[in-house]
Amino acid sequence: MQTGLVGNTSAATTTSTTKTPSQDLDKNAFLMLLVAQLKNQDPTNAQDPNQMVQQMTSYSQLEQMQNMNSSLAGIQAQNQGIFQAQAISLVGKTVSVTSPNFNLKDGTANVGVNLASDAANVTLTIQDSSGKTVTTLNQGSQTAGSHIITWNGLDSSGNKLADGTYTVQVSATDTSGNAVTATTTSKITVDSVVFSNGTVLIMAGGKSFTLDQINEIS
Repeated sequence: MQTGLVGNTSAATTTSTTKTPSQDLDKNAFLMLLVAQLKNQDPTNAQDPNQMVQQMTSYSQLEQMQNMNSSLAGIQAQNQGIFQAQAISLVGKTVSVTSPNFNLKDGTANVGVNLASDAANVTLTIQDSSGKTVTTLNQGSQTAGSHIITWNGLDSSGNKLADGTYTVQVSATDTSGNAVTATTTSKITVDSVVFSNGTVLIMAGGKSFTLDQINEIS
């Protein structure tokens, strides 16, 4: 009588972890290379002591540089914390920011216009949130510098517009018809401060602004 035996075989799975070699030569790797060089040198032709001193000096300099980098990283983190704490103090304050957007509130709005040079003709084109032009404000000639333009919240037909966020575009030319560089500013109240990827953003009216957009704090 022939008996067939069937055995269960289980395959052992071995998981190996491959460590990716570093592409940077740190102080530990430098020291290992130096020790390996000493262990494998020819006894009949020992390494030049001057070269040994140079290598040890290089090792010392490398270690000092790495320690300095670590110290600078710590100082940077500390300064960032201080800077963030100072930025929080902006909450609730009114700031002037460089932006084409401004708010119409209670039927009136002030738009800041900065001219790089004297302009013979300055025109403000105001658009609503959908991008539709609602009115055009002709300001005539203006000198170089900062100006505050007040808008009564009426469209080109004299209709009162709803409060909200509007956008202004400035066109300015000199006496020769050449374009004059113009930027617009508006005053906002800071609702909150957000820290994102090392960048400080101030929030106002659902919009975000960077600190370099702030021209004035009041």
